[in-house]
Amino acid sequence: MIYDYYKILGVERNATVSQIKLAYRRKAKLYHPDVNASASAHDYFTILNTANDTLCDEKKRKRYDLKLEYEQFRASSASTQQEQTHRDPAYRRNPEREQTQNREEEIDFEPSRPLFKFFLFAIMFIGMLCIFIPTLAVYHNAINYGVLLLFFPGFFMIRDVAKSILLSEE
Repeated sequence: MIYDYYKILGVERNATVSQIKLAYRRKAKLYHPDVNASASAHDYFTILNTANDTLCDEKKRKRYDLKLEYEQFRASSASTQQEQTHRDPAYRRNPEREQTQNREEEIDFEPSRPLFKFFLFAIMFIGMLCIFIPTLAVYHNAINYGVLLLFFPGFFMIRDVAKSILLSEE
């Protein structure tokens, strides 16, 4: 929803630029942060500045008027629009059924404890393989030292699993 700058400045929609500037000056004297000590004065003064800039520039004003008309049209059409019923009763809305479905969707998924621990230990095992197999291969001169880059993902897998286990026990 956009602000109605005309209401904020207290001018008519067909107001001239001089009328807008005069209304802006009156409001600015009241709501300038140096004069008004309230907490919302700064925010309101920022909105006043934006309203003045928008309504004094001809192109911005036309664009703003179109946006404002669209918002008002959308709000009025949404309030007057009635829900149409479908011919087939199976497609009609059933608020009670929708509420029960929403309640069922709100329940969070919690994995079973043994399955969760099995999954964590499986990841830890894969991480250990990523560390030990390249180490043995390099030790026996079967593979070059580039394979040792597998250390990093293996190390991080083991570290993250250990964190998950410790956090799940709390």
